[in-house]
Amino acid sequence: MVDLAALQVSALSRHFGGVAAVDGVDLEVRCGETLGVIGPNGAGKSTFINLISGALAPSGGRVVLFGEDVTRLPAEERTRRGVGRTHQIPRPFGRMSVRENLALAARHARGVRDAATVRERCQRILERTGLADVAERPAGALPLLRRKRLELARALALQPRLLLLDEIGAGLIESETRALIELVQSIRSEVEAIVLIEHVIDELEAR
Repeated sequence: MVDLAALQVSALSRHFGGVAAVDGVDLEVRCGETLGVIGPNGAGKSTFINLISGALAPSGGRVVLFGEDVTRLPAEERTRRGVGRTHQIPRPFGRMSVRENLALAARHARGVRDAATVRERCQRILERTGLADVAERPAGALPLLRRKRLELARALALQPRLLLLDEIGAGLIESETRALIELVQSIRSEVEAIVLIEHVIDELEAR
């Protein structure tokens, strides 16, 4: 599996009017690898993640996941093929409980899952990500660190092969960021490849 390319990006571009947010990017991530992408705010990093995940359509170029060209596939189809992502600004369903947020993601995971399997998987992820004690709380009532953990938990509930992390530590103090880094490191062997987006090089070095 190590020799297989998890992600191949060729000449990937996205323009907004006359502005090139992403311009001709070539990139390859192989199974077993973790790739860090660094750049200042406004460099187009989140746009790049949106292009890989399918949240945005490219203006040009190709995206290939595990040997399949998915350039024209929407986000939900890429999710079914093993793409999980977090957002820089957490986007939970605020009125739903933490557990319900996870269950919704798990029902869209690769493969067909019955209700019992979904419940079991969600409980394991709640415990793994330190959210079991707030499982029944509304997601919108969580402090930022917990919402960041929920972002990662929802991505894991999808059983991703490729995990895209968009500045997962943004807005946190150093000790909170370190805790999230340790959590990411602990799940490294459970996914085939990770792409990390950051604007602070120290965070990439720590991971």
